Amino acid sequence: MRTLILGKERMERTLARLACELDEHNRGTGDLVLFGIVPQGILVARALARYISEIAGRKVDPIPLDLGETSREAVEVSGKQVVVVDDVLYTGRTAHRGVDAVCKMGEPARVQLMVLIDRGHREMPLQPDYVGRRIQTKHRERIQVDAGEGLSVYLEE
Repeated sequence: MRTLILGKERMERTLARLACELDEHNRGTGDLVLFGIVPQGILVARALARYISEIAGRKVDPIPLDLGETSREAVEVSGKQVVVVDDVLYTGRTAHRGVDAVCKMGEPARVQLMVLIDRGHREMPLQPDYVGRRIQTKHRERIQVDAGEGLSVYLEE
C-alpha cells in the first residue's frame, strides 16, 4: 500500500519554510555551502536551493556528496556554514557518514543537518537541525521520495 504524505503543494510550503529557517538561523546565506547526499538528498537540496536563492538574492548551487566515492572533489568548507541535506533520516548512519565526509574537507565554522523526513528509530546519536516533517514509522514501513513531477513523499507498507 502506498500513501501520499507530501504532495506538490505541501512540498513547496515545506521547502519554503526550511529555506526561511536556514536563512534565519545563519543570519543570511553569504557563507553557506549546501551539500546533498547522493542519490535522493541531492534532489531535495536542488529543490531547496531554488528557495534559498530567492531569499539570498544570489544563485545557490548544492554540491553532490557521494558517500560511495573514496576520492571526492575538494570543496572549500573551512570557516563556512555547511548544511548537509538528506531525504530521510532513519538510523542516522548515512547522515553521520555525510557529516563526517564534510568535516574531512576542512574545518567548517558550523555543520548543520537538514532532512526532509525524520522517521525516528535512530541508531546514531544524531539529531537534525532542520526537519521538513517528522513521521513515526514502523520498521517494516518505508518512506519513498519520488522525483517525478516535482518532489513528493510516500509511505509504503
